[in-house]
Amino acid sequence: MCRHFLFLCRLILPTLPCLVVAHHGFDPHYDRNQAVLIEGTITKFEYVNPHSFVYVEVKNDEGTVEHWCEMQASSQLRIKGIYPDLLKIGAPIRIEGFQARRDPLGCEFGRGYLADGAVLNLRTGSGGSLFSPPLQNAGSTSIFGTWFRKSFPGAGTDPNTRDFLTVAGVDADLANDPLVSNPVYQCSPVSPIRAWSQPGLPTEIRDEGDKIIIHHEFMDTVRVIHLNLSAHPNDTPRTEMGHSIGHFEDEDLLVHTAMFSEGVARSNFVRTTDFQLTERFHINRQNSDLEVIWTAVDPEYYKKPLEGSRILVRTSLSLGNYDCVPGTGHGAQMDPNLG
Repeated sequence: MCRHFLFLCRLILPTLPCLVVAHHGFDPHYDRNQAVLIEGTITKFEYVNPHSFVYVEVKNDEGTVEHWCEMQASSQLRIKGIYPDLLKIGAPIRIEGFQARRDPLGCEFGRGYLADGAVLNLRTGSGGSLFSPPLQNAGSTSIFGTWFRKSFPGAGTDPNTRDFLTVAGVDADLANDPLVSNPVYQCSPVSPIRAWSQPGLPTEIRDEGDKIIIHHEFMDTVRVIHLNLSAHPNDTPRTEMGHSIGHFEDEDLLVHTAMFSEGVARSNFVRTTDFQLTERFHINRQNSDLEVIWTAVDPEYYKKPLEGSRILVRTSLSLGNYDCVPGTGHGAQMDPNLG
């Protein structure tokens, strides 16, 4: 018997251990205030990026029903020691999670109990994602190395972009439906802002002489920062990640990125081809955090420059292959006839 043991789950979920906590933007898709309990047999485990899914067959008084629960990206699961053979087809499982807003059979995976006694902790009772990155080399003042987004609170800031929309920006925002058109579903890195926003995965910054390479495991994204250019070449093709030039100012790296294609900077952050991004990479001398402080301008859509930041900590994690599979994620799981 499964379905929604709401009171029981509200008692259980808050006991999840809080390691390093990051919030995931699942609120448009899942209700963190409506906990669910699902018990049954695993029928399928999709161990993929950008999101993994486990499917569970549940037998109750109404017959047999297949539920699905979304999990984090397989890259994030790998870092936590969760591999494809851990959730075996035919094995029993009990899942405590959060109800999907548009599918009564869907949930976001919070904690799972396996037959051998193993417990998989992916989220806190309030919906925060659990991460615990191994840290390294505290005290270094170099921007180079491997980084991991800091836990919440303190992971950075974001502007409320809709507060600054022009008339044209309002029209573009209304035409954009982030619930179903998020480029991440099609394995796009979207923009530098989106790539820095991904929790739970490492990013490497390395010096290659006349250029700096920023390699995000997220979407296997590689950015080239050209240090030997003072302007963007006119024949540069427009892309989602744009074209970047940079220089050092004392120990800070300043990067200017332009030549973007039209689209979004995040799922609900529309942009035109005039979108430009400036990033300052700065080491905080008090705690050795890497601060990526950004300013975006797009005068057709926004009345003023938009500002935000990302805070990262140094880690000994090594980068893996993201190998994204298009068509998985919230959008692929939503029934347009529901909600």
